[in-house]
Amino acid sequence: MPNMSDKLARRSFLQTAAAAGVLGVTGCLGSESTGEGNTIWTTMASESSSYASVQGIASLVNEESDEVQMEAKPSKGTGANIGRLQRDEAHVAYTQSFDAVRVTEGMEPYDNLNFELNEVIHWMSSPFLFVTPHDWDSISDIGSDSRVSPAEEGAGTRDMLEKALGYVVDDYDATSVRFTQQAGPFQEGTLDVGIVPLMNGAIEGSYVEEQKSTVDLSVLKWPDNAVSEMESDPLISMVEVDMTQFEGYANVPEDQLMVPTANFNFVTRNDVGYDAIYETLSIMYENRESLSDYHNILSFHEDPTHWVENSYETVPFHPAAADFYEENDMWDLAKGGRADE
Repeated sequence: MPNMSDKLARRSFLQTAAAAGVLGVTGCLGSESTGEGNTIWTTMASESSSYASVQGIASLVNEESDEVQMEAKPSKGTGANIGRLQRDEAHVAYTQSFDAVRVTEGMEPYDNLNFELNEVIHWMSSPFLFVTPHDWDSISDIGSDSRVSPAEEGAGTRDMLEKALGYVVDDYDATSVRFTQQAGPFQEGTLDVGIVPLMNGAIEGSYVEEQKSTVDLSVLKWPDNAVSEMESDPLISMVEVDMTQFEGYANVPEDQLMVPTANFNFVTRNDVGYDAIYETLSIMYENRESLSDYHNILSFHEDPTHWVENSYETVPFHPAAADFYEENDMWDLAKGGRADE
């Protein structure tokens, strides 16, 4: 763990660098890929909760810190974000558990990365419901001519949900519709099955109400044998969702449903500067009771256990994050261990 003189030395460097104006946060990062003092956090689409919430955190950090400046940038989805780290276009990136395993296992398309992936913080978990305007009960009702959108093309979760579907369905007509825009295709009959992400298993997006009011929306159950097989797949996580907390669906086959889930966390390169990570986490922690003022998804971060309890088992924590969690008695819940400095 760095001692106090190490931290003071880092801070002295940050203040000097900031005064000299040598660490711009826009454009190509070039040789400043270590993110000392200024960090770019890449998220998801501009209308997503991740982008909105990180914008709020950035405004907080930039107001309270004399040493660190933070910028939120949208992206096409988590599937694009590991590439942004690879190309030095971001310092911290939003990703999900499916890709985290693929990175650490050296699986395609992440088998030729030039950096070590480190974890920073858990943001949210998202169980996924598969929904339909038809009078269907099960994923097994999907046929070869069924038009199914397991997230839009380019979304990081699409690969995971396609893999999950493969445990039940041999063939279907794959299409691409953003889950926030399914109401029209459902009504027009051009989409048979879509998805509803449940933020932290408890929050539906406002767009879901539009979909429920447009068609009779039913939730599909995963067959028990497929659930058992997926629970043994390291690339897929299954969780139980209490469906009694949600209203307005035409049909819900069971009150408690096992569904695929993704843990969405922020990760970074191992060479990103210590202080930029440590300072950001510290400011968030000091203001954790008011983070929900920036976005309701951040209300979960009022509980310190939320920061680490769904961390990745295969991704070590950045040294700054590891130190922060150890110093604040959160390390016992963290998974993945500590990365080397």
